[in-house]
Amino acid sequence: MSKDTIDIEQFSLAPRRRSDSGMTLSDVNKSSASAGNDGAPPGTPKAAATLPRLSEEERRRHAAKRAGEQQEAARRLKNLKRAKGRAIRFYVNVPLEQAVKDRLMRAAHENDVKMTAILQAAIDIYLQDNGY
Repeated sequence: MSKDTIDIEQFSLAPRRRSDSGMTLSDVNKSSASAGNDGAPPGTPKAAATLPRLSEEERRRHAAKRAGEQQEAARRLKNLKRAKGRAIRFYVNVPLEQAVKDRLMRAAHENDVKMTAILQAAIDIYLQDNGY
């Protein structure tokens, strides 16, 4: 079983998009390069198209600031994950007598509450009453 090869000729190509002046974008790029505009869009002066260069000290300061912000973001994410990990629940297996289980199921059904919520509340009340 051999795979069919796909050639570029099998794909249809859309015509190039034209700018407002009626020239294609590649024509605009060629004309701006030949005019010595250094990549600036047509109709804008060369001085307005260039951005001011930052000094070496300013670049280092920006890089240090960016690195500090990234480290702070990583630290906050780590703390968030750590806090999320602390909310882990622990499960306890408790053997119940059939009569107690039936009463628990009936109370949960009548009050539209889960059995685990009733057990957690009962354990919490017991521990508080005994000073724990």
